[in-house]
Amino acid sequence: MEAGINQARIDAREALLDAVDALGSHSDAGVLVGAQAVYAHSESEDASFSVSPFTYDADIVLDPELLRDTPPIVDVMECAGFRLGDQPGLYSKGGPYRVDLLVPEAVGGPGRRGARLGAHGTRAAMKVRGLEGALVSHERKTISSLAPGAGRSCNLKVAGPAALLVAKVHKVGERVGEHESPRNRQLDKDAFDIYRLLRAIDTADMVSELRLLKSHEVSRQVTSDALSMFQKLFCDPTDAGTQLVVRHVANPQNDDFIAASSVALGQDLISAVAES
Repeated sequence: MEAGINQARIDAREALLDAVDALGSHSDAGVLVGAQAVYAHSESEDASFSVSPFTYDADIVLDPELLRDTPPIVDVMECAGFRLGDQPGLYSKGGPYRVDLLVPEAVGGPGRRGARLGAHGTRAAMKVRGLEGALVSHERKTISSLAPGAGRSCNLKVAGPAALLVAKVHKVGERVGEHESPRNRQLDKDAFDIYRLLRAIDTADMVSELRLLKSHEVSRQVTSDALSMFQKLFCDPTDAGTQLVVRHVANPQNDDFIAASSVALGQDLISAVAES
């Protein structure tokens, strides 16, 4: 089981590196979000978690202000072997592995799903609410291949931990009532990614970044909404988000500890935000 999980992460990372190569100069407009960005911030704590990092996806936010008009995004992705599915921005490349090109809803233009990206059309990227913080808070990191002996890497902006927290809370909050039965493993994993961030990042640092996100017009509202949702989802043992974290661990002997740990971290964050 562990070997399979490790190979999944290796293959997902290779898909990310392939996408960055394909995007070329457009990658300067990209910011890594999603699980791979979470793991980039929590890797020093990974050994202390009871659940190994796992993802099939790579999620890249595109800043429309920084995109060049050429070459067309869909064309370069397809030339690199990625297939654009029925939904805008969702590209697959072999098996379950997928690269999602996303644009924060606040800067994605009119319409429901496809971001309006001028010369790139409305199919190149998908609009998603909650990712706005990635445009405000990010830092460049070296993202390396996870394949044994490989020397492949890229230099890519990675969203800050608070920006990722906001995005994950929106994702969980919007879906928590929709997938109660049957079990939704992706939703459970998203909730556990929030727990990863809370464990890995000092509360004072998280609050400082949240303050930054609340100071920018593009990210102010989604950050405030996320904090309200977070307080309802992760600050009591019976809250839906807390229960998703416990369910993802799937170890009845540790249920009480995981719930108590998650709640303590959640309450600390909310208290610190209130005092800031």
